[in-house]
Amino acid sequence: MKIVLVGAGPRNLTLLERLMAYAKETTKPVDITLYDSFPIGGRVWNPDQNPLFLMNTVTRQLTLFPDPSVPNHTATATYGPNFYEWAITYGKEYVQRRHFVNGEHFLDEIARINPNRFTSRALFGVYSQWFYERLGTQVPSNVMLSYERKMILDVTPQDDQYEITLDDGTRFMADKVVMSTGMVDNDLSEEQQTFADAANEHANMLYIGPTHPAEANLDDIPARQKVVLRGLGLSFFDYLAKLTIDRGGRFARDNNGVLYYLPSGKEPHIIAGSRHGLPLHARGINQKVNEGYQPLFFTNKNLDELAAANDGKLSYADFFKLLKKELEYKHYRNTINDFGITWPFNADHFMTALAESDDLNKTARQYGVAEEYIMDWQRILNPVADVPEEVEYSDFMMNYLTWDINDAYKGNNDAPYAGAFDMLRDIRSVIRHYLDAGYLNADEYEKFLKNFNPLNTLISVGPPILRIEQMRALIETGLLTVAGPGLSATIQDNHFVVSDNRNNKWTVDNLVEAHLSAPSLAHTINPLMSNLREKGILSEATYTKSDGTTYSVGGTRMNKQTMTVIDTNDQEVPGLFIWGVPTEGWSWFTTFSPRPGISDKNLNDAENIAQTIFR
Repeated sequence: MKIVLVGAGPRNLTLLERLMAYAKETTKPVDITLYDSFPIGGRVWNPDQNPLFLMNTVTRQLTLFPDPSVPNHTATATYGPNFYEWAITYGKEYVQRRHFVNGEHFLDEIARINPNRFTSRALFGVYSQWFYERLGTQVPSNVMLSYERKMILDVTPQDDQYEITLDDGTRFMADKVVMSTGMVDNDLSEEQQTFADAANEHANMLYIGPTHPAEANLDDIPARQKVVLRGLGLSFFDYLAKLTIDRGGRFARDNNGVLYYLPSGKEPHIIAGSRHGLPLHARGINQKVNEGYQPLFFTNKNLDELAAANDGKLSYADFFKLLKKELEYKHYRNTINDFGITWPFNADHFMTALAESDDLNKTARQYGVAEEYIMDWQRILNPVADVPEEVEYSDFMMNYLTWDINDAYKGNNDAPYAGAFDMLRDIRSVIRHYLDAGYLNADEYEKFLKNFNPLNTLISVGPPILRIEQMRALIETGLLTVAGPGLSATIQDNHFVVSDNRNNKWTVDNLVEAHLSAPSLAHTINPLMSNLREKGILSEATYTKSDGTTYSVGGTRMNKQTMTVIDTNDQEVPGLFIWGVPTEGWSWFTTFSPRPGISDKNLNDAENIAQTIFR
């Protein structure tokens, strides 16, 4: 049996271990080949990329190996070190032996590595390569394992097999194909194409469309000139690092521990903004090993009971009411743990009252909690709304970032806000249960996508605190200006004119889309996915609302248990699998790497794919 894995990132690497485990149970020959145009680790975790780009998950919460928390291991698992454990045991020797482009940087990182802090994405790519080589030392006699740095352009069904076409023109047959392509690029929107055309026509204009920051060439942005970064998400912080640290600037701390910036003089003046005008919240200092928050209210059992009482349906409003209670309960539990404050109540009485309340903020006020400690949803969702017109947005942003930094330093378990926000990472399985149990109709799912997804992104998937501190330092230095909400751009007289909702306007020659393309089967320019889409083999997830209108979510459909592709005729395509980011929208929250000790979804999905292939 010949198995082709498209993509050599974390998902297919975890699958590789499972495939080899099942292959050991048979005497039949099994040929497994990974294909990727990037090194082992894939596009996001490429070891050769700029090592300034940080992960947003701490080292101890990353792994590629299965572990005992993952059920249904009917084939013996190969256990091994998580990312942090690897770094302190094998990392230095492996980096020295392999002579990576970023080798000196990796040795520096490993010497200072901390289980509760963040490293470069490139170093996780090194771990990925070590993992692949480790599996290579354990290949059964009936298995052939290989990796080819090539791109697969097309997969064509032929009887019970698939013809594979590579970018060098080679063609061959395979029995099973598993696609984990990760984040791929889309065609440009009409506005983006207009900007690109203008930049191509006028020598003074520079436009960089959505792409991975590691692949964006910023060298042509002159020092001291203005550049606009559209987007304040995770990619924004990568661009910020490239335009400052990578140009010779340095960050340092004063005697109070506050970060400040020492310019090199080569930096541009950065103007950054987005529709909402806010960066993502900082991740709290890690206080967790592998254990996650155990919810009291937002549980599978409570969701099931609510649905059962409502004819098997559960609205988004009822879902969020239960989740909101959990977040508020965690917030107040963390808030009253501040022993420096003399609280006007018995803590046990207070927490009991909260647990029995349908309005926790109202109960907190009744117990005498000061307004500054109330969980203010307006401040969380739209803190800009109450900023007076006469207040400089940069002044508001400095105060907002300082509040966020101070809270996050209290930890992802103990902080009043960051501790509550981080809880969302621990209860993703409950959210997936709600989505996959059939409780939502198309109308309610649309509400979930429009309301919950932006909230989840804002509060639970943000950067390390360090990135927010750097952002504050750059504002203070005057190198970074954060635009207000509603950032938009037009072209006038061969320049970009950028404005926000607070009547600010900038005329610039350099514009960078500091964000990735949203997963979209309809708009992808990935050759393989485009070809399979045109053949009707891949199909986009589309929903019909009660009023007869439809909407598409961009993600590619597959069987959520086995990851088998579902085509445009609603039929499963045997032997063809897809998982991860390209299914976003049909699946929920696919942009995460395997986490040890929590029965991780990636590791469970790998087990299910392997079982489907071999059983």
